[in-house]
This record gives sequence, structure tokens and C-alpha cells, in this order.
Amino acid sequence: MKPLKHLILASALAASLVSSALANTTQYVHIVGAPAYRQNGNDTITAVVAGFTGAGLTATSATSTTAAAIESAKQNQWLIPNYATGINLIVNVTWAGSTAGFASVASGSITQKYIADGTGTVASPVTGAAVGTAIQPDFTLSDTFQATTIYNGTVKLEGPTASTSFTKTYQTLNPSLLGVEAYRWVASPGAAAQGLTNLTTLEAQLLYENGSLPLAFFTGKNSDENTTVYALSRDPGSGSRLVALAETGVGPQSTIYTYDPTISGGSIDSENNYVGGTITDPADNPRVYAAGLIPSTGVWDPNAGDTGYPSFGTTVQGTGLLQAITATPPSGAIFITYLNIDDSTEAAASGAEILSWNGISFSPTIGNLSTLTPVTEGQYTFWSYEQLFAPTPLGTSVVDGYGTNQVSFANALVAKFPTYAEVPYSALNVGKTVDGGVVTPNY
Repeated sequence: MKPLKHLILASALAASLVSSALANTTQYVHIVGAPAYRQNGNDTITAVVAGFTGAGLTATSATSTTAAAIESAKQNQWLIPNYATGINLIVNVTWAGSTAGFASVASGSITQKYIADGTGTVASPVTGAAVGTAIQPDFTLSDTFQATTIYNGTVKLEGPTASTSFTKTYQTLNPSLLGVEAYRWVASPGAAAQGLTNLTTLEAQLLYENGSLPLAFFTGKNSDENTTVYALSRDPGSGSRLVALAETGVGPQSTIYTYDPTISGGSIDSENNYVGGTITDPADNPRVYAAGLIPSTGVWDPNAGDTGYPSFGTTVQGTGLLQAITATPPSGAIFITYLNIDDSTEAAASGAEILSWNGISFSPTIGNLSTLTPVTEGQYTFWSYEQLFAPTPLGTSVVDGYGTNQVSFANALVAKFPTYAEVPYSALNVGKTVDGGVVTPNY
């Protein structure tokens, strides 16, 4: 038992810290990012925040505060008391999409939806926190190059409704390299038993250009001519979509054709996402993804089939790509999509099938470099760079009018991220200069 004197001193110190924090000015950091590496990003932010006394999570869109739920949450909020002299820092993140991040940060005027600043406390974090406060983000954590997106220079776009338009000028953002994000092709449950275990560049290209192909095209068996393989996709606010379309040669800005199958049943998994269930559409006539607004960018997509899912995972039944690819399809139908490593592993745990890409499989283990060699040595090419983008270089003291504390937090993320990257940049012995580009040795 500690002496009473020590307890009194400890209590006095704690009271002093609380009093100091209450007297501080509160500043804010708002980050928008790519859902494909929300797990890595949430883990990195959590680790940076944990380095400060009294800091921690105050609110999450997840329904619990378990490590897995926070890691997979689409929105989180942290408080760092006494981040700097006289300053408390609230850190807010929303994983709305990589392309959406460029649209917001490069425009300086397009908002994203966040948990309201100041929600909850470190002592009592709010779970299932409401998301809806429109705020202009400071930084974006993206898994594409800005040049892959349409958000460069002055652009006229359709939206927010059909037959309306807006014009925006998007500045060129400054990147800080973090790591490598790898992706895998995933098929619905039962695909392997039907002979679908691999996807080639040509197959993927034709699948997404046309929306569907006979299974015989993949297996070479005329007995498979009456089974149809259908494409699933994220919406154009997703960087993963741009990377996938660049990798396949379809082209990142090309119009594609994909589906939105009707799903019955399912359940919430350990990662707080709806998975499983049964696709109730006929095998020869699944529901096409309807034309409409891309919520994360405010752009209207008039092309049915081109829109796609606004998120990988969701707690709302029937609305997430993870559930669509893990739901049991009707006899005579198979669905295919692309997912990052974490989400594809989650999908496989619910019955989906991981496909090899051009005959090469990739099953990494974080921290085990020997499992990363398909990417690090150039055999496996379906990957992109993870980068933090800011309006001006992070080495400067002020970024577009906001202060040194926001910049120092962003620098802390850049420094900490390699520990949590799926593939650390330092392990990479190859490189590419554009999304979907030729992979070449860098040694």
C-alpha cells in the first residue's frame, strides 16, 4: 500500500492536470481517409494519442470500444489534453474515401461528415456516436495519387442532383509517403468449388467493362456456360476503386457496370460489420446499382451500374460491399469484388473466397517480412502507396492558415505509420510511378 503522502501528492497532481486542461484553448484536427486502410490509420492515430498523459478515445461510430471495433470504425474522435502549452487537441477522423479526401482537402471548401467535436469524454467514450457534422478536413490519408483522380485544376462536375453542375478549382496537394496498401480479389462463397480460384488482367477488364461474364470464360469448361459471374464495386469516391480500375487496365475514370444484389438476413461480425445472408435476386437478373449521388464527393453519377457501394463495411443490413460478397448467391451466379487485406481477410472468415491475381497469391502477416515478398519483390502488383496529403508541405510551420499543432500531429502520424502499415515502405524493393503502372526494381 502506498504511503498516504504519496497518494495526496498523486491526487494533487491529477487535479492540477485536470484544472490545466480545463483552462486550455481547444484546437482541432480533422482527417478524412481511405476506408481501405482505416484499420492501419485508426491504429496509428490510437498509438500517437496513447503517448500523451490523460489522452484517449471520446467517441466512436462503432457500437463498442473494443480494439477491433475502434480499428474498423468509420469515424472516431480522440482528445489529447495539454497537447501543447495551453492547448487541448481534439482529433476527428472519418473514412469517407480516398477520392473524396482529395475532393475536400484540395478544394478547401467541400466538407465531410464527422462526429460532433467535443462528444463524450476519455473516461466515458460515446459508442454508436451520431455522424453528421459537416466540417472541412485538414488532411487526407489516401491510397491513390492525386493525378489518378479528377480533382486537379479547375473542373466542372455534375451534381448534387441530375442536370445541375458546379465548378471547383482543386490545388495540388503535398504527399508524405506512409506505406503500401495491397488489395485482393474476392469471390462469393462456393466460387472455388465451381473452379473459380484465379483472376487475370483480361478477365477483370472484361468483367468490369461488361458487368458480367460466363463462368466458362474463367474455367474453360462449356458446362459452366450457364453460370454467370457478376462484378461488384465501390463508388467513385473510393480510391480502392481507382486503383483496381487502373490495375486492370479499364482506366480509373472509365464508366463501369456493377451490381447491388438484394440480400436477406446476415449478422454483425466481430469487426462490427454486416456479413453473410442470402442473395434473393434471380441468378440471371441481379439488381443493377442505381444511378445517383456519390455522397462523399457531392458528384452525381447518371450511369446505372457505375455508382457502387459507398462503404466496404456497414452496420446497416444489405448496404455494404462486405455483406454483398459474403452473402450466399443463388445457384448459377457468382460475384467478384476487390478488398484490401484486412477486409478480404474479414470476408474470408465469413465464407468468401480469396482469388489469386494472375496466378500469384498474397497472404501477408504484419511484421513478418517473409510473407510480404510477393509485393516487395514485384511478383504481386495489385497495390498502391498509402500517403498523407496536405495543402502545403508538412515541414512548414503553418498549413493554409491552421497552426503548428495540427501540423505536428500530422508529422507524428507520418513517423508512426510504418509500424502499422500492411507493407512498410522500407521493405519495398520495387516501385511504380502511377497507380496501375509498371512495377520496376528500385535497387
